[in-house]
Amino acid sequence: MSFLKENHSVLVVLDSEISNNDIIDFISGIKKHLSNAEQLTTISTKELQKCINSSSYDAIISIFKQSCPNLKMLLEESLRMLKPGATLIIYESLQEKENAHSLYDERVSNLKLIGFKVKVQESLDTKQLKDLLLNIYNSTDNICEVVAEKRSFEIGSSVTLNFGEKKSSNVWKLDSAVDEELIDEDDLLDESDIVKPITNLRVCSTTGKRKACKDCSCGLAEELSGKTAPEGTAKSSCGNCYLGDAFRCASCPYLGMPAFKPGEKVVLFESQLKAD
Repeated sequence: MSFLKENHSVLVVLDSEISNNDIIDFISGIKKHLSNAEQLTTISTKELQKCINSSSYDAIISIFKQSCPNLKMLLEESLRMLKPGATLIIYESLQEKENAHSLYDERVSNLKLIGFKVKVQESLDTKQLKDLLLNIYNSTDNICEVVAEKRSFEIGSSVTLNFGEKKSSNVWKLDSAVDEELIDEDDLLDESDIVKPITNLRVCSTTGKRKACKDCSCGLAEELSGKTAPEGTAKSSCGNCYLGDAFRCASCPYLGMPAFKPGEKVVLFESQLKAD
């Protein structure tokens, strides 16, 4: 039993079906490896949850004549009471040999889910320990043994992660910005680049496009062709002056005049100039 040391504190958890007479040899065998008999404590599974000791034991050995009735409770309480790096050993009875592998795999899965580190059985010298259980089990071949270890940190503990200094990237980095001759952006522009462009967004009010309609009377045709409109020619801003007053704006130069065809010279009769 190389996992036991003289200064170790050991807890033995017994099934209710196991009497103290069945484990006399077992208890004596464990005490031989301890310097003081008080370092060994024996309790039943019913007393397990009442135990207030936390992180106090170097080893917990659980013995069940059949199978463990409440494995989850056993594992949770064992995890609480074991010291970091301590050992947990569970002994159960195999009712049928062909179910040995399935029971062992199930126990290993449960231990890992709780947080234990499962150890290979051959890594610990537990043969002597199993031989001391013959008063409980008929044969060591009928025993399912699972050995696990509590991980080497306490439950709820925290540790500061050191990610190291962040390495700066040298991509697009100048070796020395002071010594470099930087180009003045203004030197890259010539006179034509700084001349403000002349923009004229005027469009034809009839078509809504920058294209004069047929018989244009608003002056857009002359503007696009570069010609100057004859002096005295009235320019329309809407292009609808020839339709009559119903289509003319308040500042229309043709206001009060009769409707006319586009491009036609408006002639007023003398009778139209006299007030009624």
